[in-house]
Amino acid sequence: MQLFTKQNHTLPGAERSAGEVAAVALAVTRLLRAHAWRRRGGDLSDLQLRTLALINAYPGCAPSALAEYLLLSRPAVTRVVDELAAQKLVARRPAAADRRRIELRATAAGRRRVDAYLSGARAALAERLESLTAAEHELVRRAMRVLRPRVQPRSPLGADEENGAAP
Repeated sequence: MQLFTKQNHTLPGAERSAGEVAAVALAVTRLLRAHAWRRRGGDLSDLQLRTLALINAYPGCAPSALAEYLLLSRPAVTRVVDELAAQKLVARRPAAADRRRIELRATAAGRRRVDAYLSGARAALAERLESLTAAEHELVRRAMRVLRPRVQPRSPLGADEENGAAP
């Protein structure tokens, strides 16, 4: 994608790397969203699927932390969670430590949906990477290990929720 890499050769090191990473991130996101669109069966929107996947990845997360992570308003997240709960894919329950706080968890049916989606998404991406050599696969994995801690949020969803920190 040329949006981030056009005239990239004249930029300093970090900016040049940022352009390459952004271009690949957009392409991978597009591939995964296209996969989700084709496979979703019409009953879950992209936002519902992403929300369900996050709830599955961070059991016990609070709706407010989910809203911050997804960059959505709390009412918007409440609507999405309501829709997922109506389909019995997500369950709400009061937190053990603070019964005023609501925790979200994927149900068994929700976990199966996420597992099926992630399995298919990995397969779709793996299909694009099949032609790489063993050395190139290792290079990709090494690059991801270097990149991940620099772009991943410091605190996963809800990890600092009790301290009032944003995820």
